[in-house]
Amino acid sequence: MDTATTLVEALGGWDNISNLEACITRIRLDAANTDLIDEAKLREAGAFDVVIVGDAVQVVMGPDSEDLVEQMNASR
Repeated sequence: MDTATTLVEALGGWDNISNLEACITRIRLDAANTDLIDEAKLREAGAFDVVIVGDAVQVVMGPDSEDLVEQMNASR
């Protein structure tokens, strides 16, 4: 399984993800239900950190974040 697919699954699937965007070293999104987010799986996929505030989620992936968001969107 590729990293983009793993990220989507770890974030709770497409039904849980909205407003997905890359911001320099982070993947930012809003989650419908943050309880569905698997932080351990995100770290296994290469996340340096995961920040959740309310329904806003930031996954720190480093300089590959923009490419990963493009790949995630392509997998819809």
